[in-house]
Amino acid sequence: MQTFSSGFAYWRRRIDWPLMIAVGVLLSVGMIAVYSAVSPMGSAQRYMFKQTTAIVLGMAILFVLSNLNYQLFRSHPGVLYALTILLLVAVMVIGKRIYGAKSWIVLGPFSFEPVELAKIGFVLVLAGWLDRPEIEISSWRVIAAAFGLAAGHMLLILKAPDLGGTLVYPPIVMSLLFFAGVRPLYLLALIFFGGVAVGIPVISIYFSVQPQLLHLHPILNFFAASAKEIRVAIEMVFLAAAGIFTLWWFLRKFQFRIPWQYPLFLSLIVALGVMTAQVAEHSIKDYQRKRIVVFLSPSFDPLGAGYNITQSVIAVGSGRIFGKGLFSGSQTQLGFLPAKHTDFIFSVIGEELGFMWACIILGALGVIVWRAFMIAAECQDRYGALVAVGLGCLIGFESVVNIGMVLGLLPITGVALPFVSYGGSHILTSLMSVGLLQSVNFRRYIY
Repeated sequence: MQTFSSGFAYWRRRIDWPLMIAVGVLLSVGMIAVYSAVSPMGSAQRYMFKQTTAIVLGMAILFVLSNLNYQLFRSHPGVLYALTILLLVAVMVIGKRIYGAKSWIVLGPFSFEPVELAKIGFVLVLAGWLDRPEIEISSWRVIAAAFGLAAGHMLLILKAPDLGGTLVYPPIVMSLLFFAGVRPLYLLALIFFGGVAVGIPVISIYFSVQPQLLHLHPILNFFAASAKEIRVAIEMVFLAAAGIFTLWWFLRKFQFRIPWQYPLFLSLIVALGVMTAQVAEHSIKDYQRKRIVVFLSPSFDPLGAGYNITQSVIAVGSGRIFGKGLFSGSQTQLGFLPAKHTDFIFSVIGEELGFMWACIILGALGVIVWRAFMIAAECQDRYGALVAVGLGCLIGFESVVNIGMVLGLLPITGVALPFVSYGGSHILTSLMSVGLLQSVNFRRYIY
C-alpha cells in the first residue's frame, strides 16, 4: 500500500495537468453524447456499462504506462514490429467480419480491433528506427524504409478491407521524418507524388459516374483516361516531362541556376505518381468509389451513398449556437443519423449541444495535440520526442478526419473521434497514447 501511495503521489506531482484535463473533458462529453445517442435504442445501460468499463480499464493502463519507462520499447523495434504484424495477420485468420470489414477479434463477450493497437506500435517502432545514430536521415534509403514499414501495416489493413485504418500512416511517417531531420524538399516531393497518385484516380472516378461532363473538361478527361489506359498514361508522363524541362530551360535563360537533376527528379516523381494512380484505380472497391463521388457531389445519390453525409450535415447545422438540448435532436432521436454513437458522434454533439460545445471539443483535442508537441520540444531524449510527435499526430489526424467526415469536408472512412466515440478499442488505445505521453513527460529532463 505504501508503494502504491508513493507511486501515486509521484504521478500526481509530475503529471501534465492540461493534457489530463482535456482528456477528462472529452471523455465526459463523450459519455453524455453516447448516452443520448443510444437512448432511443432501448439498451442504453448496456452501452454505458461497456463504455464505462473501457474508460476505467483505460485509465488503469494510462497510470501503468505513465510510470513505466518508455525506453523499454526502444530496445527491440524489430521484435515490436513483428508483433504488430502478427497481430494484423491474426485478425485476418481468426477475425470476425463486422460492417463489411474483417478487423475484429472476438473472445466471448469481448471484442477488440487490433488495428488500433497496431497504430501505436507503429509509432514506437518508427521512432526507435529513426533514433539510430548510424543512419543518414536525409538518405532516400531511410525515407523508403520508413514508408516500407508503413506499407507492411497498410497492406494488411487494406486486406480487411479497412481504408480508414490506413489513412493515419502517411501523416505519421511524414511528421516523424520531418522532426527527425529529413530535408523539407524531399517531403515536398513526397507530397507532390501523393497528390498525383491520389488526384488522378479521384478525377477518374468522378467522371466515370458523370460521363456527360467529359466533353466540358477535356484536360481533366485526359487525366481521367491516364488512370485507365497505359498508352494515355505514357503520353501524360512524356508531356509532363517535356513541360518541366521546358520550364527549367526558360528559368535558366533568366539566370535561375537550377541543377538539371531537379527537373529530372520531378519528372520521375510524375512517372511514379501516374504508375501508382494506375494501381489505385484498379484497387479501389465499388463502395469506396461511391463514397468518393458523394463526397465530391452529395446530391448525386442523396438516398443511397450520399445519405450519411446529408443527414450529418443537417444534424450539425440544425444545432446552431446552443443546440436543441439533450434527447431533443430530431436527426439523432428519430434515427435519421447513421452510426450516431460511433463515427458520427460529433454530429450528435453539434445537433444537441450546439456550436459552443462543438468548439469545446475542438479546443480539448487541440490542447492534447499541443501538449504532445510541447512534451516533444522539451524532451532531452530523441526517441521520446519522436514518440510524442507521432502520438500527437495520430490523435490529431484521426480527429481531423472524423470531424471533416461528419461536416462533409472529407469522404466517409469510418474513423472514430478519439476519446469521444463509443467503442472499447479506440478508448483503450487513446488512453494508452496519453499514458505514453505522460511517460515521456515524466522523464523529459532525464535522458
